[in-house]
Amino acid sequence: MIDNGAALGRAFASERNAQDWKAYAKKLEQQLLVAQANLAGHKALKEIAIRELTKVAPSHFLTVQQNRQRLFDEQFDAVVFGDRRTA
Repeated sequence: MIDNGAALGRAFASERNAQDWKAYAKKLEQQLLVAQANLAGHKALKEIAIRELTKVAPSHFLTVQQNRQRLFDEQFDAVVFGDRRTA
């Protein structure tokens, strides 16, 4: 038979654990929102910068979408896959 004190202790610990996870989820949601806002700002700046670059140096390496995409993909893969990349 379980001691009532032990059961109560486990119940309190479970409640604390649930509260900790809820706080952690809220923190992650906030971080995701900030990351999404930063991404939107960076996209806008990138589009403006590419338009201006095209005006002053139309044959620049970065005016070609495929070149920009390759650079993006390299950095994306480095962050997502790190040293685990097998491809």
